[in-house]
Amino acid sequence: MNPCRRYEESVILLSHQELGRKKAVTLQKHLSQCERCSGYLHELGNVFQIIEKHFQPTSSLFLDIQW
Repeated sequence: MNPCRRYEESVILLSHQELGRKKAVTLQKHLSQCERCSGYLHELGNVFQIIEKHFQPTSSLFLDIQW
């Protein structure tokens, strides 16, 4: 589901718990009225659950990165 362009970045930030309080309140009001954005947030949550379930990072993951 595609979110409203105006709120897409905010929905992503909210899903990462990186949205400021004031913007989060505004977005929560919008989410309560917008099926597209609330559906997008739900889809993001599902994706993150799948990633967390199947991706187990190892300590060597960051050792292979060339800084």
